Amino acid sequence: MGLLERIQARRRGEHKRAWPVGQGELIAPDYAYGHDQSEFAPEEYGNYAATSNDIHSVVTQRARLMSGIQLRFYSGRGSDKTEVTDHPAVDLFSYVNPFWTGERLARMDEMCMGLWGETYWALEGPRGRPSEIWWLKPSRVKPIPHESGYIQGFAYHSVSGQILTFEPWEICWFRYPNPIDEFAPLSPLAAARLAADTSKAMATSNEAMFKRGLQVAGLIVPPADKVTFSEEQAKDLERQLERRLSGADKAHRWAVLRYEAQFKQLAITPKDAEFVAGAGMTFRQVCRVYGMQAALLNELDNATLANATAFERIEWTRALKPDAEFRAAEIREQYLPRFRRGPDWCEYDLTSVPSLQESATESWTREAQALDRGAITINEWRKGKGMPPVPWGDRPYLPVNKAPVGPDGQLQMPEPPAGGNPPDDEVNPANQPPQSTGAKAAVLDHMSARKLLASFGPINGVKL
Repeated sequence: MGLLERIQARRRGEHKRAWPVGQGELIAPDYAYGHDQSEFAPEEYGNYAATSNDIHSVVTQRARLMSGIQLRFYSGRGSDKTEVTDHPAVDLFSYVNPFWTGERLARMDEMCMGLWGETYWALEGPRGRPSEIWWLKPSRVKPIPHESGYIQGFAYHSVSGQILTFEPWEICWFRYPNPIDEFAPLSPLAAARLAADTSKAMATSNEAMFKRGLQVAGLIVPPADKVTFSEEQAKDLERQLERRLSGADKAHRWAVLRYEAQFKQLAITPKDAEFVAGAGMTFRQVCRVYGMQAALLNELDNATLANATAFERIEWTRALKPDAEFRAAEIREQYLPRFRRGPDWCEYDLTSVPSLQESATESWTREAQALDRGAITINEWRKGKGMPPVPWGDRPYLPVNKAPVGPDGQLQMPEPPAGGNPPDDEVNPANQPPQSTGAKAAVLDHMSARKLLASFGPINGVKL
């Protein structure tokens, strides 16, 4: 249906679906309680932050990094954008509500994205001018689909069992895309859960082995198979070893036994070695799901100080930066339209990320070369950076030693305008060719020149 047909249908009062497959996709419980997301983001996913060492390490590290970059707001787009620093939409990011800071909100949002794959904001205040942002626990919020409007609202299932409903314009919903269910997020924990559970089971088993298992440093046995210790001999031997050799202050002492015995030391078993290798493998699997580098989270296999910067650059360029751009696009789509006559563009400032500044240096070098060759002017470059123009920035600045080459291979230097002032090099007498006075110049040979210099005497103590 074209634009003209849509306008005519609207004038005739005919209702046209905005979501063409809505009637066939929705079921009755979605209208009453909201869409069920428990298959991809169940409530128990939140417990992994407190019970899984691997998930806690990766999720909190992402939250620290993502909350450290600043979101900047602009009016206009592309090269025409100018930064906006004084507007309610900008101020609200610093003062989200009377009890939370913007940094706390950003860190909580990223932790929720890592656990449930989604996060919610409730915007308080009159429509067109929100005054507060409140975080909502994702596992308690369910979107209510609409057969034509796509989203009818949101249902918040409180602890008391009460269901609170919100209008679409009161909620900002950030979520990872899910090709299986578009109304549910695809949590990264859904893919990392098996590795996290395996690591947790290995750690639990190892803990039980230390608590209830047989853990001894070694054994003392009779020297021959047919010889045995009596109960009194065994207790006496144990008392003597405990009194004489136990403790750090008694290390390396000589042991004197009243009867012959054999010492056997117990080493690490193959099963113990499998536990150590398995713990590293499961942690790397979790890091792979979240796009994080295990070497930067104290998994020091193949990690050195020399390649730490390379790992950080990979982490930002392949995971954190794309996620930040995706998040900024959602804020532009959902948050900025809530304000009247406000900024219409926002993006994260990544200049504070040290590992990305090498590429910024390369970009600066290319732009400087374009300036030197007259491809762009100073004001054109400043416009692309969202900076105001300067009075002297509309004309290109080029090196004076460059000129086009003509067909004859000679430089084509610009001719001075007729009646104008000559260039400085033509006015300066030092640049003028020598003028003949009519008198014949004296010619000195080598020996005559040396005699002439010697007649002046020593200069600065040096005899010429």
